[in-house]
Amino acid sequence: MNRLAYLAVTSVLLSGLASATPALASSLPNTPQQTTAPYEISHTFTSVGTTPHFTGIDDTFHKLYVSNLSAGTVTVVNTTNGQLIKSIHLGGTLHTVMVDQEAHRVYVTDIERNLLDVIDANKDMLVHDVAVSRMPHGLALAPMWHRIYVSSVGESKIDVVDSAIMKRIATIKVGPNPWGVATDRDTQTVFSANTGSLPDGTNNPKGNSVTEVDGRTNTVKRTVIVGPHPWNILVNPLTHRAYTGVSDANDVAVLADNSPVQHFAVGKSPHGLALDLTRQLLFVDNSGSNTVSVIDVKTNAVIQTVPVGKQPQGVSVDQQTGDVYVANQGDNTVTVLHPTKS
Repeated sequence: MNRLAYLAVTSVLLSGLASATPALASSLPNTPQQTTAPYEISHTFTSVGTTPHFTGIDDTFHKLYVSNLSAGTVTVVNTTNGQLIKSIHLGGTLHTVMVDQEAHRVYVTDIERNLLDVIDANKDMLVHDVAVSRMPHGLALAPMWHRIYVSSVGESKIDVVDSAIMKRIATIKVGPNPWGVATDRDTQTVFSANTGSLPDGTNNPKGNSVTEVDGRTNTVKRTVIVGPHPWNILVNPLTHRAYTGVSDANDVAVLADNSPVQHFAVGKSPHGLALDLTRQLLFVDNSGSNTVSVIDVKTNAVIQTVPVGKQPQGVSVDQQTGDVYVANQGDNTVTVLHPTKS
């Protein structure tokens, strides 16, 4: 596996509205329903820089932030017209992007320099560099706790950063080589997807689990086997269910309290994940099949599979418009999916 092919985690927006909590069955449906396609490709943005890896959106400012993995830049694009606003040079090897919608801060992990970069979205300028553990990848924001969680692939830890003072205040030992990290805002649980993969292509066979951490005490609650090489992870706060893309199984694993882990099939090598807050739809980038799976989380059914660009990695949702932005690392584009119904 080449260095760019395996690098992925996804953004993660952790909220949702659902009318009912679906019961987990022994097997979850994965056959697309025969209905009008809920999404169509509206645009393909090309002014996104080279090796676009992850995306984040400031809904208020209508800005798309794209990490350019090998270029050391973050490209800022106007979401209304796809025009380039600015290219912010940070250096290093840039991975995950997360946006705090209230503070208008953009957070970016820098694998090479072991930094968490912080950009002011008002001015699109770097305002902080926070030293973190080796090879930082995934990000989860918990503004209500003034916490940022950063996964360290190189040290198998989760760093806890105090967003009020922009300093690392704790580290949590988890499973091997965690890439994805997520939080449940109500239960104050932190989830770590223990991928077991390093940037040099080395794979640890024990990279098959999700670790749950008590965010109040920073202590491990349990570790759950989900399958080979889970990458990104997110939580639906209404149902308190966690979803993680299991790359080598080509499925998504669902964790719910102490229930058995359930799975539903998606495309090849699922990586990035994002959740539409209003529609309660989960988007999964299938890096190996160049598609995005759209899942109704009320039923856990795949309702559409959309062809996108080459090697899709990060994905994010504009919570105001419902548009979905997919970073295609293999052809230096971002595919924009637009809902066909409001």
